[in-house]
Amino acid sequence: MDLGFGSSNQVLGDQAANTILRATAAQESAIQAEISKCDAILHDAADSELEKLRERRLASMKAASVQRATWLANGHGVYDKDLTSSSGGHGHSGDVARSFFDASSKSERLVVHFHRSTTRSCDAFHRALSVLAPRHPETRFVGINVEGCDDARGGGSGSGSKFLVERLGIVVMPTLLIVRDRRAVHQVRGFDELGGREDFAVRDLARVLAGHGALTRRDDDEEVEAPMSSSFGGSGAGSIGGSRGGASAAGLRMFGFGSGTTGDRGPRAGGYDDFDSDED
Repeated sequence: MDLGFGSSNQVLGDQAANTILRATAAQESAIQAEISKCDAILHDAADSELEKLRERRLASMKAASVQRATWLANGHGVYDKDLTSSSGGHGHSGDVARSFFDASSKSERLVVHFHRSTTRSCDAFHRALSVLAPRHPETRFVGINVEGCDDARGGGSGSGSKFLVERLGIVVMPTLLIVRDRRAVHQVRGFDELGGREDFAVRDLARVLAGHGALTRRDDDEEVEAPMSSSFGGSGAGSIGGSRGGASAAGLRMFGFGSGTTGDRGPRAGGYDDFDSDED
């Protein structure tokens, strides 16, 4: 570096230039060290957050697995057409009412299909619930046969079916009773909420049940086709104790026990737990 003032000045100029270069290099090294330090902090922080995210995800998966195992142990994942002791050991022998109260105490969400063999339109719900049960393990799906519970024998699937019909006000076949947290909150009576059609699609029933809080909608519920065949070889929806006509409520007759009566199968006689009915 020649500053034009002779050799002595040239030496001073070189020294100044070298000093500037060294200072600049030192500054660059310090800046680079600070950048590396910040990168390390950010990297460690990112690793820590990722590890926390992994731990939370793993805990969530474990909790979901435990919950699913509990559901399956309580009879979820399959449709029990007749809630009796034959239903995988989840019922009480000969006492469908006690089985019902037991199921409602163990399952936060319960869908109960009140049906009878002589009302063939009940088959539509049998088929649809058989499809929904494995898709929605968060909800238990069961059936209660009330055949003959309007006669003197009490009929149905074991003792207690007559009591349930009276207590819950079941007047139409078929009826889906929705129970949440031990409270009866709604009845889907016949097919009115499904457009009055027995050949409804499963996705339509899933939509109705989800609307009443009976299950959690899945994104792929809309992809479920499985329309219900309208050819059941029998009569349509009807009242429990009367003639069976169409699905319209105008053609239905009330069941003859009277609302709120308990007969000889009430809590004192059968020892049933208390149960609330808060239907919409």
